[in-house]
Amino acid sequence: MTLSSEQIFKRYPPLRDMEAVALFQELGYRFTDAGDGWCEITLTASPKTYNLYGIVHGGVWLLVADSAMGGALGTIQAEGERVITAQSEFRWLRGLDGDVIRARAEVIRRGRTLSHCSVDLYDDQGRHIGHGNGTYVMLPPE
Repeated sequence: MTLSSEQIFKRYPPLRDMEAVALFQELGYRFTDAGDGWCEITLTASPKTYNLYGIVHGGVWLLVADSAMGGALGTIQAEGERVITAQSEFRWLRGLDGDVIRARAEVIRRGRTLSHCSVDLYDDQGRHIGHGNGTYVMLPPE
């Protein structure tokens, strides 16, 4: 079941806060689905995301992957808790055909101070184009 943005943000307020960040707004990526312990982000490429060869910059792929993993944790984090990237790893599996990147991330293990996630990226035709994982520090509310 795909949730609307309104449903996602009502159920998971940290995702609303993440999407309000200027970087999300500038690049135009959005949370497109979510559930407890997972989420999806979709980015439609634009000239803002291109490298000098006219294709989506690899760093943009990483940004979307990291944001999706952070978003997956955002669906289960405690109120006021902060999630900070400690480590991430990413593998490009094939080039992007088309202009849409969809990232689906899930929490592998939610720990008291460290949590682990994985993410898979797909193009608009459903082809698997990238895979990554990350470790996140869970900081208590200030």
